[in-house]
Amino acid sequence: MVRAIMMSVGITMPFILFTLGKEGKGMTELVVTAKTSQPLRMAFLSVEVPTVPDVKSVRVIAEDGRNCPAQLFRDADGKFSAVWLETQIPANSQRSYKVILNPEPVQPKVLLTQEQKWVSVTINGQLFTRYYFTTEFAKPFCFPLVGPNGKILTRGFPVEPREGETRDHPHHKGFWVAHGDVNGHDLWSEKGKIVHKNFEVLESGPLFGLIKARHDWLGTDGKKLCETLQELRFSSLNNMRILDLTQTFIATEGDVNFGDTKEGFVAIRIPDELTLSRGTGRILLSTGQRDRDAWGKRAKWCLYYGTVAGEPVAIAFFDHKDNRSFPTPWHVRDYGLFANGPFGRKDFGLPPEDVGKLERGEKLTLKYRIILFSYHPTPEELDELWEGFASPPSVQ
Repeated sequence: MVRAIMMSVGITMPFILFTLGKEGKGMTELVVTAKTSQPLRMAFLSVEVPTVPDVKSVRVIAEDGRNCPAQLFRDADGKFSAVWLETQIPANSQRSYKVILNPEPVQPKVLLTQEQKWVSVTINGQLFTRYYFTTEFAKPFCFPLVGPNGKILTRGFPVEPREGETRDHPHHKGFWVAHGDVNGHDLWSEKGKIVHKNFEVLESGPLFGLIKARHDWLGTDGKKLCETLQELRFSSLNNMRILDLTQTFIATEGDVNFGDTKEGFVAIRIPDELTLSRGTGRILLSTGQRDRDAWGKRAKWCLYYGTVAGEPVAIAFFDHKDNRSFPTPWHVRDYGLFANGPFGRKDFGLPPEDVGKLERGEKLTLKYRIILFSYHPTPEELDELWEGFASPPSVQ
């Protein structure tokens, strides 16, 4: 039985109509209907399903006969839900789905394997990433990020240095979360530390793999500043790999202030070959700014694209409309840092905003999506992908 805790990142909540199956109280089948007014791509749909003994998997069949990638899980309250992926939904449309609960388990497509220093994430046996979590490093991070065509989309240094690549900024490790001013302490440059405490969920599945980990953020003096719950969900299609991040900060020790600095926040260090200054890379914002003009501008998504080993690749980074600082300023550099700066204003030449303060006991949840492509998506496609992630259909 899947026992993952429900992630809110990218999970849409459509208008649902239930139809009881022939078996009444012991039903193993129901029909649901989803309505949307916006054109969407990569929308994760979710519906609570009845508790049925010995159910181990779920099938979801669209009204046109397609089998949608689907997964059954149980949340922290013991309730079961079916989650499935709809790759594209036109505007002003309604679709029905048959949800079938099965007693037979299914083999996971996304497999998580905990090892001594990391958790390996594989898609159909091929490496997606490794989640490093030991205190050998100053913070947890994912490395490498491998695209759907097998191209490595992160710089090797300092984790696995490659011959001829740049050696600047040793705190740039794969994909990570940190900030340069937390109550005056610099965790971005690894003067303070982010310490993994425990895994609350490590879940493999036919649609996604899920990591839920608890971290302590420590100042330069070693004292605890706050806690975080970091949720990473990994999924894929043939030409895309998707990483959804939900980062929840908890002000456990007192007030927390994320200072106004560009040194943050969610970040990827891309390989030199994909950079604007040293390789084939180009940068594009949803607002139309390109290349070096994109730095510090606010937008709902940012794309870094080019070629690696002669093949097209792209990385799209999506901000969520419910994030406190939406739309985020983009700390995206020509040399290969691909990051956002949700708490930064003055460094980007933006008016000040008080978006980084938490009172004792308060929580702050931020949500982001990263998509790795084996082609160059169009701006129109990226707009629809953003809608699928950040602007789900309204519940009627």
